[in-house]
Amino acid sequence: MAENKKSFVLYTDYTELCNSLSDANAGQLIKHIFNYVNDTNPTTDNEAISSAFILIKMQLKRDLVKWKETRGKRSEAGKISA
Repeated sequence: MAENKKSFVLYTDYTELCNSLSDANAGQLIKHIFNYVNDTNPTTDNEAISSAFILIKMQLKRDLVKWKETRGKRSEAGKISA
């Protein structure tokens, strides 16, 4: 993810996706997500986790782009007001 970024959004839209997984797979998925956002480049041989993660990963990347844009705009606005 991004350096010094301490949070991320996990959308409730993924509830049905998580509920369709076994408890064990859902637990592995959430661990996989946290490893990803903490830049440990997780891998898995579990097809259910891999498939579910693709959708979540795409949204995390879109959110990161939006966050960087917002951060840049706020930085510029701060420079102008100073």
